[in-house]
Amino acid sequence: MNAPPAARNSRIPAPAFDIGLAVLLGLLTSFTTIGADENHDPGRLAFALIWLTAAFLAVRRLSPEVALAGSMSALYLYLYLGLPEGPIFLLPAVAVFFYVFARPLKTSLIVLAAVFAVHVAFQTYVFGDSSDLLVNTSITLVWLGIAAAGGRIVREARRARAREREAERERYRADERVQMAREIHDVVGHSLAVVSMNAGVALHVLDKHPGTPPEVVENLQAIRDASNRALRDLRATLAPLRKGEQPELRPTGAIADIPSLVDGVRSGGLDVAYTVTGDPETVPANIAATAYRVVQESLTNVIRHAEATRAEVRIDCDPPNLRVRVEDDGRGGPVDLDRAGQGITGMMERVQAGGGTFSAAPRPGGGFTVEAALPYGRDAD
Repeated sequence: MNAPPAARNSRIPAPAFDIGLAVLLGLLTSFTTIGADENHDPGRLAFALIWLTAAFLAVRRLSPEVALAGSMSALYLYLYLGLPEGPIFLLPAVAVFFYVFARPLKTSLIVLAAVFAVHVAFQTYVFGDSSDLLVNTSITLVWLGIAAAGGRIVREARRARAREREAERERYRADERVQMAREIHDVVGHSLAVVSMNAGVALHVLDKHPGTPPEVVENLQAIRDASNRALRDLRATLAPLRKGEQPELRPTGAIADIPSLVDGVRSGGLDVAYTVTGDPETVPANIAATAYRVVQESLTNVIRHAEATRAEVRIDCDPPNLRVRVEDDGRGGPVDLDRAGQGITGMMERVQAGGGTFSAAPRPGGGFTVEAALPYGRDAD
């Protein structure tokens, strides 16, 4: 979860924090250096170099490389001039800590290997001789190793906390989706159930009146069947989002369900021809569901907008593509996809999300055509 605005505004600005840390470490190193000198007077030059070394730490956030290189250079000048040793080593160690914290592991290891080699060589061949190599190597390894390990541990802990915060935000978003799914199910599901119930009641009443036109009965049956099917699809679609419930194993649409969909449209008075080629059983469930939705939405648009008397649905299940084609003999008309309704836009987004191609356009001889090609099978990988 994001921190409240008040908590964010109360944090110390990063530049002020870095400068304050550099001042604090400079004071600490200065006071301990006074005690490290046998005369308790390291001299102005020692204090100047200490504060110069500390000053480089103030830019560690902007450039960890500058902070590391500057503090190490100031340290070597300090040691070369023979000033009191000991506390000054703290400042470059802090620079190493922040460098490892800020940079990837591989980069840090390369830079630390170079710093290690330079420092061992400086301590051995400037201040001593080859007999000191093993001692200087061991001391340098411990000095750099502790600082580097600390920086890496803090970096990983910070990343772990960031992952936890992101997981918490994702749980919050998931809870919102669950709540939305429940609201959709309750509102839309209730409405569909009422439509189905009213259609059923109307059919029951009409059964007692033999003179009712068959077209009225067929349309009421189509309304009842369509609402029941839509309610089942709604439950199947939203089931995975409902906490504590197992999603239904029934797919939200398959090629085997298209004939019943076509029959429902036929019962409403539209002549629909349906053809399927190839083996529908080999089509993956997600591809089949997309094809079903394309056919469903296309036929819905034909009923609502086309003023057609006939439609044709063709499904070709031949890898590497599943091809869907829906045609009608209605009034057609151009389509502006940027201004199209949710139906055409939704079909296009579904198909493109599956890596396919989609087109919707009027036919040259009148009517309208919707086409979709969805890749699947071994050749589509």
